[in-house]
Amino acid sequence: MRFARYLRDPSLAVRKLQWQRLYSGPRRDITVDSYNGRLTFDSRDKLIGKYLYVDRAYERHYLEQALGILERDGYLRRDGRGTVLDVGANIGMICIALLTHGWFDSAVAFEPAPRNLRLLEHNAEQNGCADRIVRLPYALSACDGELELELSEYNSGDNRIRHRRAEGAWQEDRRDVVRVPVRTLDGVLASAEVDRDELRLAWVDIQGHEGQFFQGARETLARVIPVVSEFWPYAILRSGMSRGEYMRTVAELFTHFYHLTDAGVDKLPIAHLDAFFVRYAAPKENAQMILVRDA
Repeated sequence: MRFARYLRDPSLAVRKLQWQRLYSGPRRDITVDSYNGRLTFDSRDKLIGKYLYVDRAYERHYLEQALGILERDGYLRRDGRGTVLDVGANIGMICIALLTHGWFDSAVAFEPAPRNLRLLEHNAEQNGCADRIVRLPYALSACDGELELELSEYNSGDNRIRHRRAEGAWQEDRRDVVRVPVRTLDGVLASAEVDRDELRLAWVDIQGHEGQFFQGARETLARVIPVVSEFWPYAILRSGMSRGEYMRTVAELFTHFYHLTDAGVDKLPIAHLDAFFVRYAAPKENAQMILVRDA
């Protein structure tokens, strides 16, 4: 399938070769025009950087699939209004895409990793979105404080809040760490100049810390805001949250979830999510979900 892509668009193969040269060279910032906007990223970002450089897009199919489902089923309107929460915003590739493609007119982006935050600030400026994206240097969790963030050297999207220095499938316990401020979403929105009535969607990708995020966002999510989220059992359990606690937390907030795959989508009662801990039990396995609350 990948070879067929290169036959259809030979420029992909050329850019892949160029990327390999850039990745093996000195670390530096690279800027490209992509589906997600004009984005600057780290030349040593083996995942997000590679997708942006070679494909000129990051998670375009997933983004369009999720938003299309929400629009089709009446959870969201594409009217260019309202605010999206981007939790784990990285360098801004999701919130900038959502604004530039006319889904929302503003965003609140949370990104605690210093290297990512620097690029998020720059990308918001160079896309003319700086006045429409509130950028906050917090990790979101169940309570306020300060925690250690494990830093991935080769994947800017895999920085993780450390629960304890436990061995991991990829030797995460050996990563460099930085202490970052931690807040609850409910607390941040109560003090920030953000109109909660304008919130339309939460896009969450925080490497297994989603359960703790939900616990600190109960008041906000009670406003019936759909949540697009990664579901990664290995990382959820490594974050210190048990399978039972995660299920109790999501059952308080949501009634159903959509399971997104390349083959299509299923909408299921939230209790069925428990079985997905077994279905996606291997460390590398994860799924893309939309969590919703029906009347």
